[in-house]
Amino acid sequence: MMLSVRHRIAALAVAIAAICAAPAAAATRSDPDRSQQWAVRGDGPMGAASAWARATSGAVTVAVVDTGVDLSHPDLAPNLWTNPGEIPGNGIDDDGDGFVDDVHGVNLLDGSGIPADDNGHGTHIAGIVAARGDNGIGVTGVAWRARIMAVKVLDADAAGDMSTVARGVRYAVAHGARIVNVSLSGPRPGADIVAAIDDARAAGVVVVAAAGNTGSDLDVTPVYPASLAEPNLVTVTASDRRGGLAPKAAFGRASVDVSAPGQDILSTARGGGYELRSGTSTAAAQVSGALALLAGARPGLGAEALRTVLLGSARHSSLPVAAGALDIGAAMRRLLNRGRTRSGVRAARAAGKSVR
Repeated sequence: MMLSVRHRIAALAVAIAAICAAPAAAATRSDPDRSQQWAVRGDGPMGAASAWARATSGAVTVAVVDTGVDLSHPDLAPNLWTNPGEIPGNGIDDDGDGFVDDVHGVNLLDGSGIPADDNGHGTHIAGIVAARGDNGIGVTGVAWRARIMAVKVLDADAAGDMSTVARGVRYAVAHGARIVNVSLSGPRPGADIVAAIDDARAAGVVVVAAAGNTGSDLDVTPVYPASLAEPNLVTVTASDRRGGLAPKAAFGRASVDVSAPGQDILSTARGGGYELRSGTSTAAAQVSGALALLAGARPGLGAEALRTVLLGSARHSSLPVAAGALDIGAAMRRLLNRGRTRSGVRAARAAGKSVR
């Protein structure tokens, strides 16, 4: 299923790149539709089972900068971010951020605190990242207990402009998001989005961008924000069930960091149901969920360190990308072993032992 995208502002148009830590002893079996989620089945597609055996994510906040989110969806509602500075329903901008009652996020198109999804794309992305795991309902997100911050920057036709996207990234950073997912792309970067991602870097926030569904080589024909060279940015293309490049997915040996499952991905749908979507949008959401797992396991790790662990653990792949294919299990092992190694070195030094 593909979304057609209307470019409303030609110079800065944004096109959807569309079609979407608590220890755990084993992967969930109570979510009835998990058997249809091929991307998280065992370790084959992206190492989900091994990662879940070690962590299922603490309350790491992931901002979904998109078409909004269906806040009433039963598989998403338990994992919604809640603004600690707002008193729900009192009609007052309690935290002084310029938005009234932005309890679970913001609508930057109308300036309200109601980021309702009138398209469905953002809801699908949110479910891939963090549909509630092990709750007996529907599907399982990559990060079972991550917090979803809904930031609406695109309208019902998935149209918008890059300056609004930049404002969405800034809102997410200002309100404590650790990961920002931007499953969208446009032909020009604009100074606003560059500055917003730089601000995210300064705050220790990782930004995940979809490579787009143009089928093009981004090394030759860049799109944004995917083609920016910011050290806290992870650019993602989509793979199919066999590990090949998904249809129409953009690529780039220098411009695209990693591939992740993006073909026929089952996730939450607007209105409370579930649907399949495909594309680099869904692949980017897998990576955002993976980063949320890693951040939950090591809360003090900076944005660039998280990115390094994720990309340094990627599987060898024949796809034209820089690092390889997403392997969440390998990244988790590397992250936790790194923490144990450093703790052992500190303990040895404290005991007066020689450390090489």
